[in-house]
Amino acid sequence: MPLCICIIYNHIKTNVKKQCIMNEEELFLESLDFIKMNLDVTFDEVPEHLTDFWRLDNFTDLYREDLASTKQWSVFMYALLAYKKEKNIMEFKLRVNEFVDLFITWQTILAIAEVSLKTDINVKPVKLFDFDNLNDDIIIL
Repeated sequence: MPLCICIIYNHIKTNVKKQCIMNEEELFLESLDFIKMNLDVTFDEVPEHLTDFWRLDNFTDLYREDLASTKQWSVFMYALLAYKKEKNIMEFKLRVNEFVDLFITWQTILAIAEVSLKTDINVKPVKLFDFDNLNDDIIIL
């Protein structure tokens, strides 16, 4: 009897793990579609499940070198390349530290968006994919 329970548990555990992976894949593909169609969007116009997926809650705990291995980095790079393509900039150069700093700024805006949407602190919505102007002042209303 314990063997049967163990086999069933492992089957359920494996299926749940597959479901989570599929959800991340679906979220990633949904993210790419959303970004492609909404490059001018402000953070208050993005579905919450996408900003949750894009936000790396512990990015300050990671080494800068490890950021590029996250799914959030992949979404960020797609958005940056889509933004540059829309501006007709097919080639551009940034140092690695500049890429990382831009990613951290983007992550900070996503964190501020969460605070603005889930608390009484109101922040003027910022365009998430206007990478040339991400460092503009955040205005708390």
